[in-house]
Amino acid sequence: MFTSVEAVLERSSAEIVLRPAPNAVFALLDGRAIIFSEGEQKIFELDRVGAFIWCKLGEGASLGDVYRALGAQGIDEPTARQFTREVVNAWIDRALLKVDWRMPADWAFSAKLGGHRITVRAANRDLLGRLLSAFCVSDQGAGGDADIAIETMMLDEQALLRGQDSSISRCEVEALAPTIKAHITERLIRSTRWVFSLHAASLVKDGMGLLLCGHPGAGKSTLTLQLVDAGLRYAGDDVALVGGEGTICGVPFAITLKKGSWGSLSRLHGDRYDATHCRSDGVRVRYVPISDAQNQCVPASWIIFLNRVPSGPAELAAIDRLDSIKRLIDNAFAGDGRLSQAGFSALRRIVAGAQSLQLTYSEAGEARRVLVDLCNGKA
Repeated sequence: MFTSVEAVLERSSAEIVLRPAPNAVFALLDGRAIIFSEGEQKIFELDRVGAFIWCKLGEGASLGDVYRALGAQGIDEPTARQFTREVVNAWIDRALLKVDWRMPADWAFSAKLGGHRITVRAANRDLLGRLLSAFCVSDQGAGGDADIAIETMMLDEQALLRGQDSSISRCEVEALAPTIKAHITERLIRSTRWVFSLHAASLVKDGMGLLLCGHPGAGKSTLTLQLVDAGLRYAGDDVALVGGEGTICGVPFAITLKKGSWGSLSRLHGDRYDATHCRSDGVRVRYVPISDAQNQCVPASWIIFLNRVPSGPAELAAIDRLDSIKRLIDNAFAGDGRLSQAGFSALRRIVAGAQSLQLTYSEAGEARRVLVDLCNGKA
């Protein structure tokens, strides 16, 4: 059970220090307060209260000091907190404030995803608990060097994230796990280790890869949960990374299920995974970590394009290689937004070595039976 946001704030806010950024210059022109941003090459005008907050932070005041100072100016505490939160958020977003924090060593974990070592540090146990739910396997402690490192801390009612380039982003606490998941996924996609990526769920049967391709709403994650329950090994439910030799590597974050799939989750796993998270698009999700997730490259043996319909039986139909490669290109994306010649060659190898089929279905249970038969050589 997570503690309240207020409790998290109480333990972590004292460790954050906010200062004007070195490239932000405060000045008075004709009695009007302004900030010049060297980075954005822009001038931002401040009202009287904003200028007061900026100057207090420049003097080394904490947010608590700012609230009390505004109270001495006759501003009630709720108003002082709201206004300060708004201007501080705007300044952080524009990199006008330098955010420093002292990160404790106790609350950290590492994991291996997409051939890269990921390390995440949190300000306290509660933040770490929120993050762990999005990962299948983690190693407590974070010794050694990390390819991708992230730190997260609470500031007032929001979470702050700092990447290896020292850039700061922020989100609501409920969006913390999805935001960090998206950050890591983007870094993996941009890695030179992979020639391109696919929007696809991936599973493994006897060392052979099964790709589930489909647009959002096609049911990739729900069907993935069903296939894991049927004995296939989980490798990822959203992104499959492709190497130059044509092998695929899933990114085994916890399976992400939207509200429409929570009924299936409850039938298969009870109420163990009832904690909800909110993505940046406002969609609420639940995470289902899979303890024995596959984290190695495998050849693709089956490429399944999902066609979800309102009703009807689950049926497989063969797709020729040209149609398959066209569909995969529609589902492909690369770090620079372009499919390279090396990526196209890898795509040809994948299609040449796999069966390509379209699965038309309405019920995940029926689709599960058809795909299990296929993997067992019965279809």
